[in-house]
Amino acid sequence: MIFIIIGIAVNLVVFFFLSDFSYERSLFSSIILQPVLLSLMAGFLLRNAFPTRSNWIRQADWLSSRALSVALSLMGAQFVLSDLLAISLKTILSLIICILLTCFVGIAINRLFRLDNSYMLWLLAGNCICGPAAISFASQIFNGKKNDIAKAIWINTLIGFVLMIILPLSATSLNLAPEAFGVWAGSSLQSTAQVVTSASIFSNESTDIALMIKSIRIIMLLPVIFFLKIISTPNPVQDFDFENTKISQFSLNTFFKSFPRFLIVFLVLAFISVMLDLSSLIFNPNFFLFTIFSELKPLIGHVSKFSLTLAMFAIGYLCCFKFNRGDYRAILFAIFSALQLVFFSYFIVRL
Repeated sequence: MIFIIIGIAVNLVVFFFLSDFSYERSLFSSIILQPVLLSLMAGFLLRNAFPTRSNWIRQADWLSSRALSVALSLMGAQFVLSDLLAISLKTILSLIICILLTCFVGIAINRLFRLDNSYMLWLLAGNCICGPAAISFASQIFNGKKNDIAKAIWINTLIGFVLMIILPLSATSLNLAPEAFGVWAGSSLQSTAQVVTSASIFSNESTDIALMIKSIRIIMLLPVIFFLKIISTPNPVQDFDFENTKISQFSLNTFFKSFPRFLIVFLVLAFISVMLDLSSLIFNPNFFLFTIFSELKPLIGHVSKFSLTLAMFAIGYLCCFKFNRGDYRAILFAIFSALQLVFFSYFIVRL
Protein backbone atom coordinates (compact mmCIF):
# COMPACT_ATOMS: atom_id res chain seq x y z
CA MET A 1 0.00 0.00 0.00
CA ILE A 2 2.94 2.33 0.72
CA PHE A 3 4.18 2.07 -2.86
CA ILE A 4 0.72 2.91 -4.24
CA ILE A 5 0.52 6.01 -2.01
CA ILE A 6 4.00 7.10 -3.16
CA GLY A 7 2.97 6.55 -6.78
CA ILE A 8 -0.19 8.64 -6.43
CA ALA A 9 1.73 11.45 -4.68
CA VAL A 10 4.47 11.53 -7.32
CA ASN A 11 1.96 11.52 -10.15
CA LEU A 12 -0.10 14.31 -8.61
CA VAL A 13 3.04 16.45 -8.79
CA VAL A 14 3.93 15.29 -12.31
CA PHE A 15 0.44 15.49 -13.75
CA PHE A 16 -0.84 18.72 -12.24
CA PHE A 17 2.32 20.81 -11.85
CA LEU A 18 5.31 19.76 -13.93
CA SER A 19 3.16 18.97 -16.98
CA ASP A 20 2.38 22.69 -17.30
CA PHE A 21 5.93 23.21 -18.62
CA SER A 22 5.21 20.92 -21.57
CA TYR A 23 3.01 23.61 -23.10
CA GLU A 24 6.00 25.89 -23.66
CA ARG A 25 7.16 26.07 -27.26
CA SER A 26 10.58 24.46 -26.86
CA LEU A 27 11.83 21.07 -27.97
CA PHE A 28 12.97 20.04 -24.51
CA SER A 29 9.80 20.98 -22.65
CA SER A 30 7.50 19.57 -25.31
CA ILE A 31 9.07 16.11 -25.35
CA ILE A 32 11.05 15.44 -22.19
CA LEU A 33 8.54 17.01 -19.78
CA GLN A 34 5.62 14.84 -20.85
CA PRO A 35 3.82 13.32 -17.81
CA VAL A 36 4.12 9.76 -19.16
CA LEU A 37 7.89 9.99 -19.51
CA LEU A 38 8.37 11.86 -16.23
CA SER A 39 6.43 9.19 -14.34
CA LEU A 40 8.32 6.38 -16.05
CA MET A 41 11.61 8.04 -15.10
CA ALA A 42 10.46 8.66 -11.51
CA GLY A 43 9.59 4.99 -11.02
CA PHE A 44 12.89 3.89 -12.53
CA LEU A 45 14.88 6.27 -10.31
CA LEU A 46 12.99 5.13 -7.20
CA ARG A 47 13.89 1.49 -7.98
CA ASN A 48 17.57 2.34 -8.39
CA ALA A 49 17.87 4.90 -5.57
CA PHE A 50 16.58 2.71 -2.74
CA PRO A 51 16.89 -0.98 -1.83
CA THR A 52 14.31 -3.05 -3.69
CA ARG A 53 11.46 -4.34 -1.54
CA SER A 54 9.63 -7.49 -2.58
CA ASN A 55 6.26 -6.22 -1.37
CA TRP A 56 6.72 -3.02 -3.38
CA ILE A 57 7.40 -5.10 -6.50
CA ARG A 58 4.12 -6.96 -5.98
CA GLN A 59 2.28 -3.67 -5.46
CA ALA A 60 3.92 -2.17 -8.56
CA ASP A 61 2.89 -5.19 -10.63
CA TRP A 62 -0.72 -4.88 -9.41
CA LEU A 63 -0.78 -1.10 -9.92
CA SER A 64 0.66 -1.26 -13.45
CA SER A 65 -1.96 -3.71 -14.71
CA ARG A 66 -4.94 -2.05 -12.97
CA ALA A 67 -4.01 1.54 -13.84
CA LEU A 68 -3.29 0.59 -17.45
CA SER A 69 -6.67 -1.09 -17.76
CA VAL A 70 -8.45 2.01 -16.45
CA ALA A 71 -6.43 4.37 -18.67
CA LEU A 72 -6.93 2.39 -21.84
CA SER A 73 -10.60 1.70 -21.16
CA LEU A 74 -11.35 5.42 -20.87
CA MET A 75 -9.50 6.23 -24.10
CA GLY A 76 -12.59 5.06 -25.99
CA ALA A 77 -14.44 8.20 -24.88
CA GLN A 78 -11.92 10.38 -26.74
CA PHE A 79 -13.04 9.28 -30.21
CA VAL A 80 -14.22 12.32 -32.19
CA LEU A 81 -16.26 11.72 -35.33
CA SER A 82 -15.70 15.25 -36.62
CA ASP A 83 -11.94 14.60 -36.85
CA LEU A 84 -12.65 11.70 -39.19
CA LEU A 85 -15.09 13.70 -41.32
CA ALA A 86 -12.68 16.66 -41.67
CA ILE A 87 -10.14 14.65 -43.72
CA SER A 88 -10.69 13.59 -47.33
CA LEU A 89 -11.41 9.93 -48.01
CA LYS A 90 -8.38 9.77 -50.33
CA THR A 91 -6.05 10.91 -47.55
CA ILE A 92 -7.57 8.46 -45.04
CA LEU A 93 -7.24 5.54 -47.45
CA SER A 94 -3.64 6.51 -48.24
CA LEU A 95 -2.85 6.71 -44.52
CA ILE A 96 -4.38 3.27 -43.91
CA ILE A 97 -2.31 1.79 -46.75
CA CYS A 98 0.88 3.36 -45.33
CA ILE A 99 0.26 1.89 -41.88
CA LEU A 100 -0.66 -1.55 -43.22
CA LEU A 101 2.43 -1.64 -45.44
CA THR A 102 4.61 -0.67 -42.47
CA CYS A 103 3.08 -3.49 -40.41
CA PHE A 104 3.47 -6.09 -43.18
CA VAL A 105 7.06 -5.17 -43.97
CA GLY A 106 7.96 -4.87 -40.27
CA ILE A 107 6.66 -8.35 -39.45
CA ALA A 108 8.41 -9.79 -42.52
CA ILE A 109 11.75 -8.11 -41.79
CA ASN A 110 11.68 -9.37 -38.20
CA ARG A 111 12.84 -12.70 -39.61
CA LEU A 112 16.23 -10.98 -39.84
CA PHE A 113 16.10 -9.10 -36.52
CA ARG A 114 14.62 -12.10 -34.66
CA LEU A 115 12.98 -10.02 -31.91
CA ASP A 116 10.50 -11.53 -29.50
CA ASN A 117 7.10 -11.42 -31.19
CA SER A 118 5.44 -9.22 -28.54
CA TYR A 119 8.39 -6.81 -28.35
CA MET A 120 8.33 -6.39 -32.12
CA LEU A 121 4.57 -5.76 -32.17
CA TRP A 122 4.82 -3.16 -29.38
CA LEU A 123 7.42 -1.24 -31.39
CA LEU A 124 5.28 -1.43 -34.53
CA ALA A 125 2.20 -0.18 -32.66
CA GLY A 126 4.17 2.69 -31.13
CA ASN A 127 5.57 3.78 -34.50
CA CYS A 128 2.35 3.38 -36.47
CA ILE A 129 -0.16 4.90 -34.05
CA CYS A 130 0.65 7.07 -31.04
CA GLY A 131 3.89 6.22 -29.29
CA PRO A 132 3.82 5.27 -25.58
CA ALA A 133 0.02 5.08 -25.38
CA ALA A 134 -0.11 2.59 -28.27
CA ILE A 135 2.74 0.56 -26.76
CA SER A 136 0.85 0.42 -23.45
CA PHE A 137 -2.31 -0.65 -25.27
CA ALA A 138 -0.45 -3.31 -27.27
CA SER A 139 1.21 -4.67 -24.11
CA GLN A 140 -2.24 -5.57 -22.79
CA ILE A 141 -2.99 -7.58 -25.95
CA PHE A 142 0.43 -9.10 -26.68
CA ASN A 143 1.90 -10.39 -23.43
CA GLY A 144 5.61 -9.99 -22.87
CA LYS A 145 8.26 -9.00 -20.36
CA LYS A 146 7.43 -5.82 -18.44
CA ASN A 147 11.06 -4.72 -18.68
CA ASP A 148 10.60 -4.63 -22.44
CA ILE A 149 7.61 -2.26 -22.17
CA ALA A 150 9.84 0.46 -20.73
CA LYS A 151 12.56 -0.27 -23.27
CA ALA A 152 10.06 -0.03 -26.12
CA ILE A 153 8.80 3.33 -24.80
CA TRP A 154 12.33 4.74 -24.44
CA ILE A 155 13.32 3.55 -27.93
CA ASN A 156 10.13 4.89 -29.47
CA THR A 157 10.47 8.28 -27.77
CA LEU A 158 14.12 8.72 -28.72
CA ILE A 159 13.51 7.90 -32.39
CA GLY A 160 10.45 10.16 -32.46
CA PHE A 161 12.47 13.00 -30.92
CA VAL A 162 15.13 12.74 -33.64
CA LEU A 163 12.56 12.53 -36.45
CA MET A 164 10.68 15.48 -34.98
CA ILE A 165 13.73 17.65 -35.68
CA ILE A 166 14.76 16.05 -38.99
CA LEU A 167 11.35 16.26 -40.69
CA PRO A 168 11.01 20.10 -40.72
CA LEU A 169 14.58 20.40 -42.04
CA SER A 170 13.87 17.83 -44.76
CA ALA A 171 10.57 19.50 -45.66
CA THR A 172 12.35 22.81 -46.18
CA SER A 173 14.80 21.25 -48.63
CA LEU A 174 11.90 19.46 -50.37
CA ASN A 175 9.99 22.77 -50.67
CA LEU A 176 6.83 21.37 -49.06
CA ALA A 177 3.89 23.68 -48.45
CA PRO A 178 2.69 24.10 -44.83
CA GLU A 179 -0.43 21.98 -45.47
CA ALA A 180 1.65 19.22 -47.07
CA PHE A 181 4.06 19.15 -44.16
CA GLY A 182 1.14 18.98 -41.73
CA VAL A 183 -0.04 15.81 -43.49
CA TRP A 184 3.49 14.35 -43.48
CA ALA A 185 4.15 15.06 -39.80
CA GLY A 186 0.72 13.87 -38.71
CA SER A 187 1.13 10.65 -40.71
CA SER A 188 4.62 9.67 -39.58
CA LEU A 189 5.61 11.00 -36.13
CA GLN A 190 4.82 8.92 -33.07
CA SER A 191 3.37 10.93 -30.16
CA THR A 192 0.97 13.87 -30.37
CA ALA A 193 3.53 16.12 -28.65
CA GLN A 194 6.09 15.32 -31.35
CA VAL A 195 3.55 15.99 -34.10
CA VAL A 196 2.56 19.38 -32.64
CA THR A 197 6.14 20.44 -31.96
CA SER A 198 7.46 19.42 -35.38
CA ALA A 199 4.54 21.08 -37.18
CA SER A 200 5.02 24.24 -35.13
CA ILE A 201 8.72 24.34 -36.00
CA PHE A 202 7.86 24.32 -39.70
CA SER A 203 4.93 26.76 -39.63
CA ASN A 204 1.83 27.66 -37.64
CA GLU A 205 -0.36 26.66 -40.60
CA SER A 206 0.90 23.06 -40.40
CA THR A 207 -0.30 22.43 -36.86
CA ASP A 208 -4.05 22.08 -37.39
CA ILE A 209 -3.82 19.65 -40.31
CA ALA A 210 -1.11 17.65 -38.51
CA LEU A 211 -3.36 17.28 -35.46
CA MET A 212 -6.32 16.15 -37.58
CA ILE A 213 -4.20 13.50 -39.34
CA LYS A 214 -2.83 12.39 -35.99
CA SER A 215 -6.39 12.08 -34.67
CA ILE A 216 -7.20 9.70 -37.53
CA ARG A 217 -4.21 7.54 -36.54
CA ILE A 218 -5.37 7.46 -32.92
CA ILE A 219 -8.83 6.38 -34.06
CA MET A 220 -7.10 3.53 -35.92
CA LEU A 221 -5.51 2.22 -32.69
CA LEU A 222 -7.95 -0.61 -32.09
CA PRO A 223 -8.26 -1.79 -35.73
CA VAL A 224 -4.48 -1.81 -36.15
CA ILE A 225 -3.96 -3.80 -32.94
CA PHE A 226 -6.55 -6.34 -34.13
CA PHE A 227 -4.88 -6.43 -37.54
CA LEU A 228 -1.49 -7.12 -35.92
CA LYS A 229 -3.10 -9.83 -33.80
CA ILE A 230 -4.41 -11.55 -36.92
CA ILE A 231 -1.34 -11.36 -39.16
CA SER A 232 1.41 -11.84 -36.56
CA THR A 233 2.80 -15.30 -35.91
CA PRO A 234 4.34 -16.73 -32.75
CA ASN A 235 8.06 -17.28 -32.42
CA PRO A 236 9.26 -20.27 -34.46
CA VAL A 237 10.05 -22.28 -31.32
CA GLN A 238 6.38 -22.11 -30.35
CA ASP A 239 4.99 -23.42 -33.63
CA PHE A 240 5.05 -27.13 -32.62
CA ASP A 241 3.89 -29.01 -29.55
CA PHE A 242 5.68 -31.95 -27.91
CA GLU A 243 4.23 -34.36 -30.49
CA ASN A 244 5.71 -32.23 -33.29
CA THR A 245 2.19 -31.32 -34.42
CA LYS A 246 1.76 -27.80 -35.72
CA ILE A 247 -0.26 -25.61 -33.37
CA SER A 248 -2.98 -23.42 -34.84
CA GLN A 249 -1.58 -19.90 -34.77
CA PHE A 250 -4.86 -18.03 -34.83
CA SER A 251 -8.59 -18.57 -34.76
CA LEU A 252 -11.47 -16.20 -34.19
CA ASN A 253 -12.62 -18.28 -31.23
CA THR A 254 -9.31 -18.03 -29.38
CA PHE A 255 -9.02 -14.38 -30.42
CA PHE A 256 -12.30 -13.38 -28.80
CA LYS A 257 -11.60 -15.54 -25.74
CA SER A 258 -8.35 -13.63 -25.25
CA PHE A 259 -10.16 -10.27 -25.29
CA PRO A 260 -9.04 -8.24 -22.24
CA ARG A 261 -11.92 -6.86 -20.20
CA PHE A 262 -10.77 -3.29 -20.63
CA LEU A 263 -11.49 -3.58 -24.36
CA ILE A 264 -15.19 -4.05 -23.67
CA VAL A 265 -15.32 -0.73 -21.81
CA PHE A 266 -13.17 0.87 -24.51
CA LEU A 267 -15.53 -0.24 -27.29
CA VAL A 268 -18.66 0.77 -25.38
CA LEU A 269 -17.31 4.28 -24.69
CA ALA A 270 -16.09 4.65 -28.29
CA PHE A 271 -19.51 3.61 -29.59
CA ILE A 272 -21.28 6.06 -27.26
CA SER A 273 -18.91 8.86 -28.30
CA VAL A 274 -19.47 8.26 -32.02
CA MET A 275 -23.26 7.86 -31.63
CA LEU A 276 -23.55 11.09 -29.67
CA ASP A 277 -21.46 12.91 -32.27
CA LEU A 278 -23.84 11.60 -34.92
CA SER A 279 -26.87 12.66 -32.88
CA SER A 280 -25.49 16.18 -32.62
CA LEU A 281 -25.18 16.31 -36.41
CA ILE A 282 -28.67 14.91 -36.99
CA PHE A 283 -30.44 16.92 -34.31
CA ASN A 284 -28.46 19.84 -32.90
CA PRO A 285 -25.40 20.44 -30.72
CA ASN A 286 -27.67 21.19 -27.74
CA PHE A 287 -29.02 17.63 -27.65
CA PHE A 288 -29.02 16.95 -23.89
CA LEU A 289 -27.10 13.64 -23.97
CA PHE A 290 -24.47 15.20 -26.19
CA THR A 291 -24.18 18.13 -23.79
CA ILE A 292 -23.73 15.86 -20.76
CA PHE A 293 -21.15 13.67 -22.50
CA SER A 294 -19.29 16.73 -23.81
CA GLU A 295 -18.99 18.03 -20.26
CA LEU A 296 -17.84 14.66 -18.94
CA LYS A 297 -15.34 14.07 -21.76
CA PRO A 298 -12.57 16.36 -20.41
CA LEU A 299 -12.89 14.76 -16.96
CA ILE A 300 -12.73 11.26 -18.46
CA GLY A 301 -9.68 12.35 -20.46
CA HIS A 302 -7.91 13.63 -17.34
CA VAL A 303 -8.65 10.42 -15.43
CA SER A 304 -7.36 8.37 -18.36
CA LYS A 305 -4.13 10.37 -18.62
CA PHE A 306 -3.56 10.30 -14.87
CA SER A 307 -4.10 6.54 -14.78
CA LEU A 308 -1.63 6.13 -17.65
CA THR A 309 1.05 8.16 -15.85
CA LEU A 310 0.40 6.13 -12.69
CA ALA A 311 0.85 2.91 -14.67
CA MET A 312 4.10 4.26 -16.15
CA PHE A 313 5.40 5.00 -12.65
CA ALA A 314 4.77 1.37 -11.65
CA ILE A 315 6.26 0.02 -14.89
CA GLY A 316 9.31 2.23 -14.37
CA TYR A 317 9.75 0.77 -10.88
CA LEU A 318 9.52 -2.76 -12.24
CA CYS A 319 12.33 -2.02 -14.70
CA CYS A 320 15.85 -2.84 -13.71
CA PHE A 321 17.47 -3.35 -17.06
CA LYS A 322 20.65 -2.96 -19.02
CA PHE A 323 20.62 -2.92 -22.78
CA ASN A 324 21.80 -6.18 -24.28
CA ARG A 325 22.49 -7.32 -27.84
CA GLY A 326 18.81 -8.06 -28.42
CA ASP A 327 17.92 -4.48 -27.47
CA TYR A 328 20.29 -3.06 -30.06
CA ARG A 329 18.50 -5.20 -32.63
CA ALA A 330 15.24 -3.71 -31.30
CA ILE A 331 16.61 -0.20 -31.79
CA LEU A 332 17.57 -0.99 -35.39
CA PHE A 333 14.16 -2.56 -36.02
CA ALA A 334 12.37 0.48 -34.56
CA ILE A 335 14.47 2.86 -36.68
CA PHE A 336 13.74 0.78 -39.78
CA SER A 337 9.96 0.69 -39.21
CA ALA A 338 9.83 4.40 -38.28
CA LEU A 339 11.70 5.36 -41.46
CA GLN A 340 9.37 3.11 -43.44
CA LEU A 341 6.37 5.07 -42.23
CA VAL A 342 8.15 8.37 -42.96
CA PHE A 343 8.94 7.16 -46.49
CA PHE A 344 5.49 5.72 -47.20
CA SER A 345 3.62 8.71 -45.75
CA TYR A 346 5.67 11.08 -47.91
CA PHE A 347 3.79 9.66 -50.89
CA ILE A 348 0.50 10.82 -49.32
CA VAL A 349 1.86 14.33 -49.67
CA ARG A 350 2.86 13.77 -53.29
CA LEU A 351 -0.43 12.12 -54.37
